[in-house]
Amino acid sequence: MPRTWRLLSTESVVASPWFSLHRERLETGRGHVLDPFWRIDAPSWVCVVAITPDDQVVLVEQYRRGCDRIARELPAGNLEPGEDPAACAVRELAEETGFRAIGAPEPLGVLYAEPARSSARAHGFRCRVEALPGGDAQEASEDIATVLVPRAALFADPSACGMVHAVHHAFLAKAAD
Repeated sequence: MPRTWRLLSTESVVASPWFSLHRERLETGRGHVLDPFWRIDAPSWVCVVAITPDDQVVLVEQYRRGCDRIARELPAGNLEPGEDPAACAVRELAEETGFRAIGAPEPLGVLYAEPARSSARAHGFRCRVEALPGGDAQEASEDIATVLVPRAALFADPSACGMVHAVHHAFLAKAAD
């Protein structure tokens, strides 16, 4: 049976608002020493499957440096310290797209995007939204376009609809009932 690992030492190498990188020395459950082992602490975040009255899903398009392309994603964003994930989902949806949730968002669960190296957790939600968006309130680092995609097409093949984020695919699968 697997055993937990033991932390022998840790050193903070990078600390930024986006993430912290730690160089660790660890002993595995079987007694092997890993040095260095790199661990990333990053903020946990939310994403929301927002469905319009005419059965379309609200997506955002934005440039993503990691994959060096414009990608379609669910509206998403980082949790503020102490913030309720459901409240964050509603806030991020409105900020990025202008759409307002009707009622409380339904939790879809919590996933770790990269549990081998990162502490960040993703909280997924599903909600219905009003027919028309209000104004958005994007942050200075955001350059986002809102896109509506028919729910049936998106749930049938998210990749064909331009979605590349694996965790967003997972939450779409959880929301497809």
